[in-house]
Amino acid sequence: NLSRNLQALPKRTQEERKFIMRLAPLYEQDREAAIQQGEAIGLQKEASKLVLRLLNRRFGELPPHITETIQKLSVEKLEDLGEALLDFQSQADLINWLNQA
Repeated sequence: NLSRNLQALPKRTQEERKFIMRLAPLYEQDREAAIQQGEAIGLQKEASKLVLRLLNRRFGELPPHITETIQKLSVEKLEDLGEALLDFQSQADLINWLNQA
């Protein structure tokens, strides 16, 4: 991308082109980091959405403060909760699990 853009701008001096090419790896690193961060956020949101759907189906609509707590859990904790909820008998079990998490 960057190389094509440089070729399309023939008025750039050789020095400007070298400078831009030195910046290219930094740009790519930032871009990759942003993509990875976006993927991680998306994964966390989807995991919390699935766990909340399962809990709502099992116990009915959850209080907002519990929903908010679950939405803030890491993907790893959401995976653990997804397994643990199979053994929950009541919302009290869920609350106890969240207090220990």
